Amino acid sequence: MALIDVAGSSEVKENATFSARVDGVRLLLTRVDGTVHAVENRCPHLGLSMARGKVEGSVITCPWHGSSFDVCTGENRDWITAVAGVKVPDWSRGLIAFGKKPTGVRTFPAREENGRVLVDV
Repeated sequence: MALIDVAGSSEVKENATFSARVDGVRLLLTRVDGTVHAVENRCPHLGLSMARGKVEGSVITCPWHGSSFDVCTGENRDWITAVAGVKVPDWSRGLIAFGKKPTGVRTFPAREENGRVLVDV
């Protein structure tokens, strides 16, 4: 495991996002019950950044199309529920998905040492 220093511990907050780029990988860090978690800052729907997404507990919601993901496991929780933050009717969700199936986000092992957040990218 090759841990890379990504952020100061105080920069990563509960119910908030911290974004960074490491070795060409866009990362998104957040805390869940005090523990730091790292996911790829790339929604699997269209590859857009989730840095402005809403974090509630362990779930982040993509600000672009409303897909939501568990930041602890990467699991997809909901797929395409909005366009630019505006809810869409259920019947239109398939159209907005552009044929893409629900997919999770990539997670990365993260830990804290000496006031720093280290991630294995």
